Amino acid sequence: MYRMKCLWYVVLCAAVLISCRERTEIPVLEQGAVPTPLETVQALAKDNEAAALSVITGIENYPREIRSIFERGYIVFGMTAADQKPFFYTDAESGQLIGLDVEIGYEIANSLGVRAVFDRDAVSFDGVVLKVVNKEVDVALSKLSRTLRRSALVQFTDPYITFRQALLINRLELAKVSSEEDLPRYMKQFRGEMAIIKNSSYVGYAESNFPLAVKKTYDTWPECIDALFAGEVLAVYRDEGEILIINEIRKDSSIMMKPVFISDKQDPIAMAVSHDAPHLQMWLNLFLKDYILRNGSELTPAKLVKRHYAGNGEK
Repeated sequence: MYRMKCLWYVVLCAAVLISCRERTEIPVLEQGAVPTPLETVQALAKDNEAAALSVITGIENYPREIRSIFERGYIVFGMTAADQKPFFYTDAESGQLIGLDVEIGYEIANSLGVRAVFDRDAVSFDGVVLKVVNKEVDVALSKLSRTLRRSALVQFTDPYITFRQALLINRLELAKVSSEEDLPRYMKQFRGEMAIIKNSSYVGYAESNFPLAVKKTYDTWPECIDALFAGEVLAVYRDEGEILIINEIRKDSSIMMKPVFISDKQDPIAMAVSHDAPHLQMWLNLFLKDYILRNGSELTPAKLVKRHYAGNGEK
């Protein structure tokens, strides 16, 4: 019976995929040129206008959570109010929402043949999770870390990118407590002040991985960075992508700061849906397998930073 049920799930998800629209081919502007993040989203958004006009037949045959999306004609993605570049952020010139998560959201909506709606009311990452729990959004697509604590509230998809966890350490403050040569030993008993975003996954990571550290939480990541460069904390703690971004936009970072990448501590980034939406979760996992097959080579921290921050460094 269990095998038959699983087979039915697979067949159902496959049926949903077969009924989907053909995905958008992002145009290349010149021979060998790659579209900018804005151009990519503009192409996907244009296709979404056409996808939302499609007529989906046999709606009554789909599971409840997918059928409800078809019936209303749109799917709602939850994101934080604060920009999380390169995942989602407002383009300075056009005012359009762009980024990796926006591209994924449009591709999901276009595949289903419905309109994409981005809800950015949540003030924190945990707030996005609660929006899923309260069924205010269909999918949390918000550079969301997949953690055990959050898994008790929502169902996560497979990760679409995985970061190493990382620290950026103020060299001047480090010199007061240890030498850079002795840093590996100091890290095992890290006792300094560490800046973390309030209500983020790194609050829990810090408690588990650095129990002796003095944790200082800030409302936003820029506040954490300001505290680091001002010498108010010894280190900031987040994923390797954010550390690479600081090195990209702050040209004094390589002199003043030392990055530490923790190879055995990972931060998987995934989407989340309600526990009442198992079929949607399975469909999203099938979608991600195809998406990663097509785009996996570009889904690395270094390439994401290069694509979205090219030419944006401070002088």
